[in-house]
Amino acid sequence: MPEQFHWRGLRVPYITAWSAEAVLQPAVVRVTRRGGKGIGYEDEDPVTDRRHEALWVRSGMARGRGTPDFSRINSLRQKRAMRYDLCQLCGFTVLGIRDDERTLCLMGGDSPIEEGETTTAPPIHPVCAKYSVENCPPLRRAHAAALVDCSRLWGVAGVIFDPVTMQPLPSTGSRPGDLDHVHVGDKAIRWTLANFTVHSLHGVTPVSTDELYAMAQSQPGIPGGELVSAP
Repeated sequence: MPEQFHWRGLRVPYITAWSAEAVLQPAVVRVTRRGGKGIGYEDEDPVTDRRHEALWVRSGMARGRGTPDFSRINSLRQKRAMRYDLCQLCGFTVLGIRDDERTLCLMGGDSPIEEGETTTAPPIHPVCAKYSVENCPPLRRAHAAALVDCSRLWGVAGVIFDPVTMQPLPSTGSRPGDLDHVHVGDKAIRWTLANFTVHSLHGVTPVSTDELYAMAQSQPGIPGGELVSAP
């Protein structure tokens, strides 16, 4: 069971990066691997450095050591949370909380979550979502929530490199520094330095803040976790 960490009175999300997890990133080089050309590391480990044909940033695993950086996400824990349906705040499974097996998605911004939308946000428990909305400044400013029937692997979020110059290409996102979402079937994925797993959301039902709070009140407990009553 994931240990729950606090920092200056605040709970530290399971996916948050800690200072002790920073690792030196090796140089990206052009390689020819099974499947064709792309980017890689000279000392690449095919088990830990490559997934879904993309090259992945390296990330340490030292949760709870050093200081948390609430603005950064640990790549390995994000991948794990997406793959195994773990709550982005507490790290416990979100499965079995609802009879209909739908899961809750919470994102920043005021745009409603749409059918088929892609996201790097792992699921979240209603009670954890309520805590996040009340304590995370970006979510306090604006957030959107929805229940989803299922989320499917869509691709990765990362930086695409130019096959000729081997330089990072400008992001196509709406804000500087946004990571590009690259589909698993896109040839560009072999030229992508991936940071996060991307899922697509299906069977989307928007959830208002009032509905979210009502869900948190009616489903307060997390089996095996420290949350036994709604905050």
